[in-house]
Amino acid sequence: MSRLTISGVVVAAVMALMTPAPASAIGGEVTYDKLAFLTFSAPVQVPGVTLNAGTYRFRLTNPNTSRNVLQVLSNDGGTVYAMFHTIPDGRASLTDDPVVSFMETPAGVPPAVKSLFYGGEYRGYEFVYPKGGPIMIAEVVPQPEVTYSPTPAAAIPEPVPEPVAEAVPEPEAFPAPEPEPVAEQAAPPVELPRTASPLPFAAVGGFATLLAGLGLGFLRKYVN
Repeated sequence: MSRLTISGVVVAAVMALMTPAPASAIGGEVTYDKLAFLTFSAPVQVPGVTLNAGTYRFRLTNPNTSRNVLQVLSNDGGTVYAMFHTIPDGRASLTDDPVVSFMETPAGVPPAVKSLFYGGEYRGYEFVYPKGGPIMIAEVVPQPEVTYSPTPAAAIPEPVPEPVAEAVPEPEAFPAPEPEPVAEQAAPPVELPRTASPLPFAAVGGFATLLAGLGLGFLRKYVN
C-alpha cells in the first residue's frame, strides 16, 4: 500500500489556473482501489463538501465493478465526507509523483479540486461536481450588532418597574337631566289711566266737613 501526500497545494492552485500541484509517493505501488492519503494545508472543495485543512483518504468505492466512483474519508477511515463520480481525464506528459489540479475560484473562496493523476499514468480522474457546484461565491458572515453605552454595564442600575395603575371602570352613562321650566315673572300691575281730576274729591270732602259742623251745632242747641 502506498501513501500519497500533498503539501502546499492550495497556494499553488490560487497562483495558476489548472496548474498541477505536486505530490509525493511514499513506498510501494498504488493499490488496486487507488487508496491515497492527501494532506491539504488549507480548505479545499470536492464535490458536495468543503474539506478543512488536514489529511484525508481518497479511494475507489468498488474497484471490481466501477472504476469511476471516488470516496473521501477521514484520515482514520471512520467518517465518510463525500462520494462522487469522476470522468476520465488525460495529460500529455507523465510525472513521477501524483499531482492534482484545481479550478480557479474568486478570492476568499476555497479552491476546488479538478483532477487527480497518479504518478506514471496518463489517465486521471476528473471530479464531477453536482449542479451549481463548485461554490464560486464567498460566504458572507453577518457582523454582530454592537451596542454602545456611556457607562460600564455594571454601573447601570437595573430599571425599576413602574407601578401599573389599576384600571378604573368607566362610570355608567346616565341620561342628561331635562332642564327645569323657568317660571314666568308676573308682569307689574298696569296703572289704569286717570279719568278725572282730584278736585271733585276735595269738594266732596269739604262739603262733608261742613255738614258735620252743622250737625254738631244743632245737637248742642238741642241738648242745652
